[in-house]
Amino acid sequence: MAVSDDCARQRSIIESLVADFKNLTTATDRTEKQLAALKAARADPQTIASVEERLSAEQEQLAETAVAGKSAVEEYQGECVDRPLPAGATEFLTTGAPASGPGTGGAAGRS
Repeated sequence: MAVSDDCARQRSIIESLVADFKNLTTATDRTEKQLAALKAARADPQTIASVEERLSAEQEQLAETAVAGKSAVEEYQGECVDRPLPAGATEFLTTGAPASGPGTGGAAGRS
């Protein structure tokens, strides 16, 4: 029973990481679009710098989430051999990050 409880806990962690990554990808895509619009409009350099800083922080969070996801999936696979991975989790192993669907701006390249 302890193994079953641990597998359920690990599965929950992975599902949370997949959701976090998708949300971060959405936020990063929005920030990238905002930055492009600001540059096209030749906005104030301080405003552009602020958005660039936010984008950099979001990309760092994406990378950290991808690493955590890969680690969690590998642990799950080692301990819960007979159980399927949660939806989206296999992407942590193949690209380092779950695909977030159309308009993600290349999430796999961010890991």
